Amino acid sequence: METTILSTKSTGRFRPDIDQMETLGTQIQWLDIENAEAGTVLLAAETDGPPIHFHPTQEETFYVLQGKLEVYKQDKWITLKAGDILTIPAKTPHSYKNTSKEAVLFEFHITPVVRFRNMLEAMDVYVKEGKIKGTDFKSVTYLCRVMAAFPDVTQSVNPPQFVVKLMAGINKLFFRH
Repeated sequence: METTILSTKSTGRFRPDIDQMETLGTQIQWLDIENAEAGTVLLAAETDGPPIHFHPTQEETFYVLQGKLEVYKQDKWITLKAGDILTIPAKTPHSYKNTSKEAVLFEFHITPVVRFRNMLEAMDVYVKEGKIKGTDFKSVTYLCRVMAAFPDVTQSVNPPQFVVKLMAGINKLFFRH
């Protein structure tokens, strides 16, 4: 894995391209890494990440820069601390969360390039429009709508993908665009 930032926070270089701190407790700064979709994530204290999911064709690597990150891999939670690296093979159920009282800063590298960045940017449009405000029912249907539109990028394990598709359908029926 190619590490491009050793300590974003201490160097003051972290400038989020996606700022969802108020709604989802996260910020992302894109990294330009050849043949990878990559970014640095600032995850607020005591914040859950995405639902347990897998990438059908992509491998994901987590590299913790500061703090502690809980990563779910296959069937157990693993605590990563600053300097730790963990790779999740394609088709492996995973997620992450921050259970600590401090924010965590980590990099992710997803290979090969598919449309992961496009998926996160599509979700950010709904956040900026005020359609995703947190974990209320309407917001969850919009999150599901995004996930259902990118099955080549990510598929949900918990809740099952069919529930994601159902919730996306409810969103299209009742909330339009």
